[in-house]
Amino acid sequence: MGEKYKIEYTPRMEKALHKLGKEDKGLFAEVYKKMEAFEKGEFEKLVIKPIKRNKAKHQISEIVVKSPASYRIFYVVIDTENNTAVFADGKRKKKRKFSSTYFSQLDDSLDIYLSRRDKNE
Repeated sequence: MGEKYKIEYTPRMEKALHKLGKEDKGLFAEVYKKMEAFEKGEFEKLVIKPIKRNKAKHQISEIVVKSPASYRIFYVVIDTENNTAVFADGKRKKKRKFSSTYFSQLDDSLDIYLSRRDKNE
């Protein structure tokens, strides 16, 4: 077991979780378990993959959820010294690959979240 992480959620992630909780309680429970394992530093219980892309503003990674349906939790570690991560968004995986436009939008969303966060500290 690794060190515990402090998790922050962007409004986009909060909205995704709220929507998932209404639509699919079984998948929501599984997503919640994965987020909890991440927070506890139990990375051996997770499938984590970095998102490989050119011209990335943020080093976004994904937590893969395969059961009962395919879902992805996108996050970025913002502070390695204090083990702080921001969960940026969650999405059902319906296609083989998410578009580069989607990740550009996620970058922009993270920029807004982090600038507001910095102003409040």
